[in-house]
Amino acid sequence: MNYSQKRMAAVALFIALSTTFVGCSGNDVNPQSETSGQTTEQGNGSTFKAGTYTATGEGNNGFVKVEVVLSDSKIESIKILESTETEGLGDTALDSLIEQIIANQSIGLDAVTGATNSSNALLAGVEACLVEAGADIEALKETVVKTGVNEEISTEIVVIGGGASGTAAALQAVEDGAKVTLVEMTASPAGQGTMAGGLFATDSTQQKEQGKTVAGKWFYDQFVDTANYQANGGLLSNVIKNSGDTVDWLIENGAELILAHPATGGYAEHKETHPSSTLHGYVEGGTQAITNLHESIVNKGGDVLYSTKATELIVENGEVKGIKAEKEDGGVLTILADAVILATGGFAGNEQLVEDVFGEGLGQGRIATNIGTGIEMAISAGAAASYEDAITMHYGVSRGGSSWGSALNSALINPWLFVDVDGNRFMNEESFIFEPIKTSNVIKSLPQMTGYQIFDQTLIDVVAAEGPAGLTDVFDGELATNPTKFIEVGHEIDTAKSAEIAHTPADVLPDIEELIEKGTIIVANSPEELAEKLNMNYIVDTINRYNELCEAGADTDHFKSSEYLDKLEGTLYAVKTTPSVFLGTLGGIDVNDQAEVLDFDGKPIKGLYAAGSDTNGAYGNSYVYFEGGTLGYAYGTGRIAGSSAASFINK
Repeated sequence: MNYSQKRMAAVALFIALSTTFVGCSGNDVNPQSETSGQTTEQGNGSTFKAGTYTATGEGNNGFVKVEVVLSDSKIESIKILESTETEGLGDTALDSLIEQIIANQSIGLDAVTGATNSSNALLAGVEACLVEAGADIEALKETVVKTGVNEEISTEIVVIGGGASGTAAALQAVEDGAKVTLVEMTASPAGQGTMAGGLFATDSTQQKEQGKTVAGKWFYDQFVDTANYQANGGLLSNVIKNSGDTVDWLIENGAELILAHPATGGYAEHKETHPSSTLHGYVEGGTQAITNLHESIVNKGGDVLYSTKATELIVENGEVKGIKAEKEDGGVLTILADAVILATGGFAGNEQLVEDVFGEGLGQGRIATNIGTGIEMAISAGAAASYEDAITMHYGVSRGGSSWGSALNSALINPWLFVDVDGNRFMNEESFIFEPIKTSNVIKSLPQMTGYQIFDQTLIDVVAAEGPAGLTDVFDGELATNPTKFIEVGHEIDTAKSAEIAHTPADVLPDIEELIEKGTIIVANSPEELAEKLNMNYIVDTINRYNELCEAGADTDHFKSSEYLDKLEGTLYAVKTTPSVFLGTLGGIDVNDQAEVLDFDGKPIKGLYAAGSDTNGAYGNSYVYFEGGTLGYAYGTGRIAGSSAASFINK
């Protein structure tokens, strides 16, 4: 069994890898135990009582409950009894850590890369069981020393990063006849591509069969307009022109995709202004799709190395000649190659770097292992690359912490009065509230990146009588009668269920009261009381002026449609609104239309390519407004990079 096959065998133990919203957190453990047997000596000199023990530790989405069986002399087995971790966000990746604990008879282990919270929850649960058994915890927590040997191997193309763009690059290069090695720092398929819902395309087979092709010009204009014309038109054109073929190619290689309506997320602008067939959703989820694609790479002759962290480029006389990487056992792996493709997903996992570039308040992105490796390597090779070239990718906002898809959350996706932290109305609410990227862009531009959405009893009464659809009916027509289902972030998207929720009368008061308790919704009996509670200077004048406009039936201040002008009366509710899911960063490395990395003179650096979120060219200062844009760009640029690198080595 070769190195690649060993790594692929390891991933067969588990499909998904945990990726975290924050790198690490404390754990609240509540041990419960059943004990039997006798007290015995451990090899480290401490004693414990043999038996079966259970304990619970906190993970990303909740708890991880473990069962630990101790024999007279060692940890015999560890089993996960219950877990509320989202599939692909910290569930079965823990199998790898369990194997390490048992093999080393130690809990002095690093968390699985990219699964910090979930790993810590498991370790805390195991530790609690051992404490209950009277073990010498300090001895068991002694760090396991890595003693791996250094190795050197040769290939033709090295791809750094096993997410969507890196996977596409490796697979395309293998199909083009190159000898390819893909290195991924995590223990299994990971990256933003595993969490996404789907990708765009113009003329896939499914689109053709259903008569729902989309003009490439529509996508091109969307990219270029959103980028304020700061875009690489040639690269985008290549991605768009081949997008339909890319979807078909992914399906052929094991990724199950289904044509879906772009308004599956519940945003009216997507329904009203976008073509009805832009999105191709992951049927089994992104983790399974990319796992299948990795298997296809290996089956076609490529190598996939997990738990292998690329650390530096090998550059000789201005030409890239390979990489150095750290293996799981601590040894250094030198990979000599004729070309290297950077596909490391940006740097949102590097919280300090995010703060340095974008300021405080954003925290860490969804994929903790996207730490800027590719951009840093490009800079080291003399590329025209900079962290400051990147933008943040947020999808929507947090509306007081209301649950996505709930009746309250859906009702809040309407143009109620919006104010900043001092009570000023700042924009036509209708212009941004129906599109999640626009909403997040607006909120990020405000002082403290915070706004307040003001509503009254009207919202409560309408939802109680008609459901959220009584305010804005997004899930009608095709979305209800011809529903689509796919997986995003481990959760099923089902437009039929969404339509049912939207049209079902609901009492949102319990949710409102819960958020009032948390302090994310502020309730007041008058504008004056609201001003006092929120320490706002202008909210009283703003509400009075807004009510005047509503009575007049014309918004002469910000031009909102009269249908959305409803006076605010009686009890008022102010919903704290902040940027929500920090998906990642986009941009950093200059490339040409063939994904070759450029130096500061605009000339290609020999043997160096980049794809996906590491690259400049698709975005100016905003994520695109249509569904599937970034994943489609990732797969598309990955294919271009793989093909270009293969052509280079075959010259």
